[in-house]
Amino acid sequence: MSHEPSQLRRQIANALRALDTGRERARSERRGITHHGITKPLRQAYYPKYAFTGYDATVDAADRSRKGQRFGSAVDRAACELVLKFRDRWRRHLSGCAKAAPDLRPMIAELKIPHARRLLLALLRQGLIPIDAQVPVTSADAPLRTEVDFVCFDAREGGVALVELKCGFCGYRTRASGRMQHELRQQNDSPETQHHLQLALTTRMFRQTYRDATRVSAYVVYCDDTGVTRQPLRAWASRAAKAATLRVAKFT
Repeated sequence: MSHEPSQLRRQIANALRALDTGRERARSERRGITHHGITKPLRQAYYPKYAFTGYDATVDAADRSRKGQRFGSAVDRAACELVLKFRDRWRRHLSGCAKAAPDLRPMIAELKIPHARRLLLALLRQGLIPIDAQVPVTSADAPLRTEVDFVCFDAREGGVALVELKCGFCGYRTRASGRMQHELRQQNDSPETQHHLQLALTTRMFRQTYRDATRVSAYVVYCDDTGVTRQPLRAWASRAAKAATLRVAKFT
């Protein structure tokens, strides 16, 4: 799908407006309700016995020695901060305070963390323009909450695309340590499977929180030394989202 500048401007404006409307509505509808995060209860419900089983033989020592969690946090923080600046520049442009529409590429070039630059440039090459970050979502099924790492405008297909960012996991993201539990017992218990289940719940919550957003797609995006890989949300995870949400709520 190609876009004239005026059309792109209008569509990004509509997407940002849908996000703002959803935030305000969620604050009003769920005021006074205590919501719980999903990371820990997801693990308790579906993969309490997961254990790291080692790297693939092809992974070299440099990759194995990378400080995964700290590395991921640094990439995530740098990318999110830049996207929030980009969002605010779009808002100033749309309100008439800034004449020219913002350009993300020069902003990316200023990032000091190479993997953050690589991530955002890869999204742009795939037609995904990040317009917001750390977007809060809550469930209408249960008192649960989480955040979408990035919400992008999909310049190729229209609508918005949700991105669940995972940094690292090189050489072991598909290595399983058994099976998941309950209705997902046919799924391997690997980091990749866990990530898609997490994204499925997040996507369901996003649709419930931001009801004005149309054509919502979702991706797990991996960023490591081998590059940036985008995986569409698995169908099995999407089908399991409602039942998983209700089960996870029992562990809060």
